Amino acid sequence: MRSLNHRQMLAFRAVMISGSMTAAGRILNITQPAVTRLVRDLEADLGLTLFIRKWSSVRPTAEAVALFREVEKYFEAMERVRENAREMREKSEGRLRIAAMSTLSSGALPETIRRYRQKEPDMDFFIHSDNSVHILDALQRSEFSIGLGRVPPERTDIDHVEMPVSTAICLLPKAHPLAKQDVISVHDLDGQPFISLGVSSLLRMQIEAEMTAAGVQPGRTAQTLYSNTVPSYVSAGLGISIADIFSVIGVDLDRIAIRPFTPAIEFRFSAIFPAIGRSRGGEFFSKVFHDVVRDQVENINRLFTK
Repeated sequence: MRSLNHRQMLAFRAVMISGSMTAAGRILNITQPAVTRLVRDLEADLGLTLFIRKWSSVRPTAEAVALFREVEKYFEAMERVRENAREMREKSEGRLRIAAMSTLSSGALPETIRRYRQKEPDMDFFIHSDNSVHILDALQRSEFSIGLGRVPPERTDIDHVEMPVSTAICLLPKAHPLAKQDVISVHDLDGQPFISLGVSSLLRMQIEAEMTAAGVQPGRTAQTLYSNTVPSYVSAGLGISIADIFSVIGVDLDRIAIRPFTPAIEFRFSAIFPAIGRSRGGEFFSKVFHDVVRDQVENINRLFTK
């Protein structure tokens, strides 16, 4: 097998992203026949059929979808090489690559970046949202400057700093009868339409464990993968939900009600450093982020004491 050609992978990636040979040609500023030739050469080199062709349309095969994941890793690695070269050339750390749980991306992260740039205005940021399992794996391979996710207590091999601890809250439509209560208990969820988190969510597992222990069975459910999308479903009147406090940061609380939830379910996560060690920028980011999380937790808790 010949060495893979960078231009072939550029063409393959462009077709996968754009959905057609013609659109890929426009993206790469080459002709459609040139794209087709590059993709056919890649198929020949790999011994795989990557696209099913029918008239002017193409449909990726299962092999193409699997290969695309690996090709994306290749381009991400190339980007890191460029970043590292620039930093060495400029004798500075000019970009932070951050892997974070998606619930932090809509409120806590933007505020942290805003505060960070008040001290370091020339820093660029790359944000990648993922679950904690993948974040830990990526940090062990030193693919990011810092990660924000859950660290199992048993993982004493991981360098991390725990962030301020919060507890899960209940989200309800504003006009829901339960919104008249000061606190929502697990027993209140019985028979209620419920917005649940994705099956890989630790918080979902903890909520379901509390429901099972209390003999509670919710009503009709809708499942959403990310907790920061929960407020949209709740405000539409589709049900109530239990989520982390970061899911409501920046949300219009005129459209939903939030209440403390019992029994308390702790939401713990950490700033995680790569296996190669802490960078100056990553360590400073963790300190700024810690202050942002502390402030946001206090602000939500303050709403419950009014």
